[in-house]
Amino acid sequence: MSWLFQGPKTHSSLSTIEDFGDLDGQRKCRGCKQIRALFDFHRRHNVLPPKAVTFHEDYASLDSCSQLCVTCRIFRQALLLEGVTTDHAAVLERSSGPVCAKLVDEDGGFAIRIHVNTEGESMIPVAMVRCAPIMDTKPPMKLSKYSEDDAIFQQIRDWLRGCEQCHIDCGNLAYSKRRPTRLLHLLSDSRARLVDSESLVMNGKAPRYAALSYCWGTGTLSEDENKLVEQGQTLKANLESRYRPFETGNLPSTVRDAIKITRRLGDPENGLELCLLWVDSLCIIQDDVQDKEVEIHRMQEVYGNAAVTICATMTTKATQSLLMPRPAWSKQVKPCRIGDSWLTVSPTAPADLRAGAALSLRAWTLQEEHLSPRLLFWGGQQFSWACGRGEFVEETSSSTYPHSSTTHVRKFLAECRTSEPEELWLAWNSIVESFTARSLSNPTDRFSALAGLATRYLAAVSGYNEYMAGLWRATFAQDLSWRVSKASGPDVGWPGTAGAPSWSWASLPIGLEARMWPEFDMLTEMELLDDGPSLHIEPSEAVARGANLSRVRVRGLLRNLWSPGSQLREWDDICVCVDGINKFSFASDPGQDIHAVDRLTGNLVAYEARKQQIVAELDYCRLAEDINEGLLLEVHCLAISEHAMLLLRHQNATGAFQRIGIGFGYRRDLFRGLANDGGIEGIDTPYNGRDTVIPPFHNKLARKMKNVG
Repeated sequence: MSWLFQGPKTHSSLSTIEDFGDLDGQRKCRGCKQIRALFDFHRRHNVLPPKAVTFHEDYASLDSCSQLCVTCRIFRQALLLEGVTTDHAAVLERSSGPVCAKLVDEDGGFAIRIHVNTEGESMIPVAMVRCAPIMDTKPPMKLSKYSEDDAIFQQIRDWLRGCEQCHIDCGNLAYSKRRPTRLLHLLSDSRARLVDSESLVMNGKAPRYAALSYCWGTGTLSEDENKLVEQGQTLKANLESRYRPFETGNLPSTVRDAIKITRRLGDPENGLELCLLWVDSLCIIQDDVQDKEVEIHRMQEVYGNAAVTICATMTTKATQSLLMPRPAWSKQVKPCRIGDSWLTVSPTAPADLRAGAALSLRAWTLQEEHLSPRLLFWGGQQFSWACGRGEFVEETSSSTYPHSSTTHVRKFLAECRTSEPEELWLAWNSIVESFTARSLSNPTDRFSALAGLATRYLAAVSGYNEYMAGLWRATFAQDLSWRVSKASGPDVGWPGTAGAPSWSWASLPIGLEARMWPEFDMLTEMELLDDGPSLHIEPSEAVARGANLSRVRVRGLLRNLWSPGSQLREWDDICVCVDGINKFSFASDPGQDIHAVDRLTGNLVAYEARKQQIVAELDYCRLAEDINEGLLLEVHCLAISEHAMLLLRHQNATGAFQRIGIGFGYRRDLFRGLANDGGIEGIDTPYNGRDTVIPPFHNKLARKMKNVG
């Protein structure tokens, strides 16, 4: 089998337009002739070509060639549609690498995968162009290249009006009828003023308002941009003047454009009043600690009661505009083919595109998205709408993406309504996993950025429950069973995040994802002893109190992970990785207790003579260094269920234990005998480090109560 293509082409030769005999009769460039060679190879050999071909020197050449070449127009649009932000198109335009094409399998057929070879430059997502033997009966989508087009706003108004009037279940997802403390009254596209929502009554009912979800861009702003963002904030000094009409020209571009968008979504003549907008930087007094504390714990109302939340998915910072041209639609795509195959752009679903956008990587915006019954995603090339019925894409309002993550976003609100314990708990776990992986400028904001979701959850659960620093009393053992996706590196301090107890996932370094225990029904091996909260307390206040919890008392089975006589060995001396699975060998001395730790992964193994080894995971690689260097001589394990145990270290200074890791699937006899021998003085009093000793390795111990901090 030969692989013969023409040699490298110059910029001008690849862009030369000619008729090379395709059945659609349309003229194409010589670069696309290179792609046709892929089809010829497939036809001759009945296998997909193993290599990609370069069909343009760079994106600028592709863009220029698409003026005349119909297939290049499709490839250009496909690349542009793979970005949700304004930055994506700019990165494409700046890229200098060649544009390549490769045939790949797709759903029983094949497609052309288009990518720009960046090599050290910013990564550019690949694009897929579907190949079919029959022309699609639907014409290629034609959208406006101008984001301010009247047709766009008409469609969005139809979505909003249709949802409010016809989707009864979506209306039921609202949290309450209460409005935010302050709202921005939009007097014109360039003038606004703050108003107290209590003073607003429109047609005898609470007014409709929109909310904005966006990125400030903290840490990415230039000095001038940072000044612009700061001068747009409401402060104690300008609060009074903000209640009078003021010019919006000095506000950041994202906020200015959100004002224009909100005004155009309103249709007073047809009963759609929308002249109010909530923006955090304007409606919260940014230098008033008390006001921020109150408002932050009302996010379940701010976003949960909004008529629509405008999600600025196309921007990465507040100084970027929302009302920008959309280059993907500046050149009309026509039906065309290469060889025997008709080409159709096959863009990534909007929800999957958004997963990599700056807005989806910020911790604060997670609750803004999950608490909102209706969402308008303002993308760089295409808009979409999400509500309880699914996701609807611009100019294809009858279609949805049933498997998109957006349906899951609405799932949390739906589960809060049904209050089915297991499904609601699983939805919360999914939120925690996503939340821990996101960025946060100030680590001390971790609980605040989740307060609205925690309040919504607590308001939904039936029966007695308590928020405990990110965990829940009713499922405390299950919630303790989180694990890290990857132990943090040795350069990361321990514990990771100040202000959170070690047993909470909130103590992890920002951006380190926690993975939650997947089983709701679990036989627990420990008891939580602390008194619960008052039954007569608002959920938001209970969440605020629970975020300050630093220590709990538990009664459970506790022992040392390895015996005093255990020998510390090098990890590589006893561990061999076989097909990605660690295998341990103790054959050199099966009668000797052994323990070892992997400095790179934080994995830990403890072996008792002639018994099955115990394998566990440290949360921080720094602790692996401490074990290997003899700074951490004892690790304790506390049974929390039949399948999971916490790894603890004892703090002599405070008399408490701290979590350092977790183990799963431990040997059934590991804690045998500890439950039946009582007689330990002070069993019903908190451990204070003075009247109770840490049990020696084989000391039989009752279910002993410990402080875990």
